[in-house]
Amino acid sequence: MKVDFIIDIASPNAYFAHKIIPAFKERTGVEFNYIPCLLGGIMKLSGNQPPFIAFAEIKNKSDYVFLEIERFVKQHGLTKYKFNSNFPQNTVQIQRGAIAAEGLGVSDLYFNCMLSAMWEDGKNLSDIEVFKDVLVQNGFEAESIINTISTQECKDKLIANTSDAVSKGAFGVPTFFLDDQIFFGKDHLHQLEEYINSQK
Repeated sequence: MKVDFIIDIASPNAYFAHKIIPAFKERTGVEFNYIPCLLGGIMKLSGNQPPFIAFAEIKNKSDYVFLEIERFVKQHGLTKYKFNSNFPQNTVQIQRGAIAAEGLGVSDLYFNCMLSAMWEDGKNLSDIEVFKDVLVQNGFEAESIINTISTQECKDKLIANTSDAVSKGAFGVPTFFLDDQIFFGKDHLHQLEEYINSQK
C-alpha cells in the first residue's frame, strides 16, 4: 500500500507532515510516494488562496493558525522548527530540484535536506546560490541537479504533477491520495490512518 503525498516545501504544514510520517509508517506499514508540485500552481488552478492572504483581514483566524502550529510543534516534539523569515518563497527551482533528485534516486534525502533547510535553518532557498550551497554541503550532485532543473523535460514534469494533483481533487498542500480517497492537511492524517486500518 502506497500513499501519494502532494508536497511543496513552501508549506510549513508539509514539513510538519513529513516529520510525523516516519511514526505513521511504523504504525501502518504503508509507504509514501512524495510527488513534488507547485503550491502556487495548485492554488491558482483550484481557485484557492493561501491562509496568509485568505485570512489577512481576520485577526482571530490568523492568530489561531499560529496557535495551532505552536500546539502541533509541542505535541510532536518538533523542537528544531523555526518559522522562515523569508516566507513566502518562490520554490520553483527547489521543486524542480526534487524532480531531478528523483532521477538520481535520492528523493528521500533531498526532501529531508530541503525541508530542514527551509523550516529549521531559515535558508532563503529562492536564492540560487543559497540553494547550490545547501546541495553541495549535503553531498548532492549539485551540478547535475542544477543542470536538470533548467531542462524543458523537468519543467514539464513539475507542471504535469501539479495539474494531475488538482485534477484528482487537490487544492492545497499537504494532500494525500490513497485509492480513490483524498485527505488534506497534517491534521487529517488520523483519518488516513483510520482508512488504512479499515482496508486491512
